[in-house]
Amino acid sequence: MILKLAWRNIWRNKRRTWILISAVTVGIFGLFFFLTITQGAVKQAIQNIIDSGVGHIQIHKAGYLKDPEVKKFIKDPDQIIKKIKSPLMKIISKRVNLQGVIYSPTETSPVQAIGGELGKEKLLTRLDDFIIKGHFPQNETEILIGSELAETLEVGLDDKVVISSADITGELSSYAFRIGGIFKSPSKEINKYLVMIDINAASKIAGYNNMANEIIIRLKEDKALPSVLENIKQKIDSNFEVLSWGDVYPALKYQFEIFNEMMFIFGFIILLGATFGIMNVFFMSIYERMREFGVIRAIGVKPIELGKLIILEGLLIGLVSIFISSILCFILYIYLSIKGLNLSIFSRSLEIWGTGAIIYPSIDLPSIMILIFLVLLIILISVLIPARKASKIVIAEALKYV
Repeated sequence: MILKLAWRNIWRNKRRTWILISAVTVGIFGLFFFLTITQGAVKQAIQNIIDSGVGHIQIHKAGYLKDPEVKKFIKDPDQIIKKIKSPLMKIISKRVNLQGVIYSPTETSPVQAIGGELGKEKLLTRLDDFIIKGHFPQNETEILIGSELAETLEVGLDDKVVISSADITGELSSYAFRIGGIFKSPSKEINKYLVMIDINAASKIAGYNNMANEIIIRLKEDKALPSVLENIKQKIDSNFEVLSWGDVYPALKYQFEIFNEMMFIFGFIILLGATFGIMNVFFMSIYERMREFGVIRAIGVKPIELGKLIILEGLLIGLVSIFISSILCFILYIYLSIKGLNLSIFSRSLEIWGTGAIIYPSIDLPSIMILIFLVLLIILISVLIPARKASKIVIAEALKYV
């Protein structure tokens, strides 16, 4: 009975109701847009880190991450790969990573060289997708370098460069390459320092013989990371370190956590503003209906029942608003999923952060449910004080309102 009465009441004054619905809908729409874009930005930044060659999981000799010496190598990487292989892994491969210097005829620059199995590296990384000139290395004489590094070295396609790095004996070793391709990823740092070469060339520089200093794993699904990580740790001994991308780049992981906390604060501010806005509209509605409430109280309706009626009206308006905003948000989400949000005006900042100039939205079912719960909670909080005000009206005074 009270539900039917509440539904009829909210449509007695359609103008007032639509004002309320509009206020709530705009709040939901803004919050949804804010949430999906921020989640999308963080997800893209993490994905770009994984795609750059970091992968989901890395395995090294213990202590390699703190001090990546070429002497800290894995003697039999193929045996370990065979031991830890899992259906949850998309690709698993060995690498010879080098820290050294790259020379051109005119300039020099520090460099991190990924010496990988080239066929597998196309699946492990997205460097092939970021190539703007040339092609992915096809043999041990070719090298793929970033656009920033190419500018620093003043080189182009087919130009000669030399990489020098310490070998296993501590001596300086060098190898000459021809530039086969130039890439430009969303990350400025990667474009400036990272190069891709064949594992055979890297092994010759390091002085390795069927050895590696890294095993890299790309998973089929991101959510499988914790379980796969723990499973690998149980299968290999403590002489090796098993690290997630967040362990490899703890500073970046910390930045993302800080960013999420900042977004929570901004979201809270948006919710707080929406709460006061909706509360103000409900107060206006209460004062407009003061005589009506006086009549309801005069015919014997208890204060608590009147309060329940106001709260129920607010929740019904919230549900209608959620329904309308869901349609609008779905349309926005589909559009941005295809076109993306172009933030090229901030491209330099986004490049440093590793997100990319175009942000694509991202949201999951738990986030949607939390959003709906928060909206209903906001409406409930917003209507409680007006409902309390309405339930405490004095009948004689309320009947004087026109």
